[in-house]
Amino acid sequence: MKVTTLIENHTSRRDLKAEHGLSFLIEDGREKILFDTGNSGAVWENGRKLGIRPEDITATVLSHSHYDHAGGLAEGVKRGLSGRLIVGESFFEEKYRIQEEAAYTYTYLGCGFAEDWAEEKFSETAVCRELLQVSRRCWAVGRFKRQNLWEEISKRFVKEKDGVMTFDSFEDEICLVLLLPGKEAVGVICGCSHPGIINMLETVRERFPGKELEFVAGGIHLKDRDGAYREKTLMSLKNMGVRNLFLNHCSGEDLCWGTGKTVLSPGSGDCLFIADK
Repeated sequence: MKVTTLIENHTSRRDLKAEHGLSFLIEDGREKILFDTGNSGAVWENGRKLGIRPEDITATVLSHSHYDHAGGLAEGVKRGLSGRLIVGESFFEEKYRIQEEAAYTYTYLGCGFAEDWAEEKFSETAVCRELLQVSRRCWAVGRFKRQNLWEEISKRFVKEKDGVMTFDSFEDEICLVLLLPGKEAVGVICGCSHPGIINMLETVRERFPGKELEFVAGGIHLKDRDGAYREKTLMSLKNMGVRNLFLNHCSGEDLCWGTGKTVLSPGSGDCLFIADK
């Protein structure tokens, strides 16, 4: 099993691009699962240099419909991406951000494509509600329980529904859970964790009982949070028994979560290998 960061906000390799976006490739045997597509077509330029071809990807999973996670999909289709597309509920509702400095002004944050286009371009468009199997050892998880009310979603995120702007509670957000070979543990890969990473992980533990949390990778949206919120989140992760953090994109910098615990930030091209047993 192998997880490769295809694109992210930074890169340590001069030959690869970085952008405000996120994309991972998960290789589970012969299955190649794309989790998010970055902001633009740059993810495919990186993929080409890493020997990854769009036509070889068996399933594409989009964590939510913001442009920095779904914006590269259309370019992938032009280059041969097809197969199975997996999204969360209400994925195709239009997403915006409130411009605080200008009344009644909104910035479009959506994916840039419609549901009928997706159904035409992919052999299957599946909706993950609570649990959906992607490959032998990979599952998509959605409908996260909101038990920790302190994990508030920013009020600046809104969506258009029936011509009216409403608060975006991110019903479309999903994550991936990897069943790790040879261990009674799982790895969790997130896009932005808008519902709250602790809410998400508690839901994962409920749906995969008895499994420990080996790692969390991806975005957990701490970059705009104050120090107290960050500290509470990181302490909660530690108390839940998460063993490793591989956080990037929207997670923020200089994160510290205890003695001997290092938060790694995988950039474009960095890989995580999980030994098969």
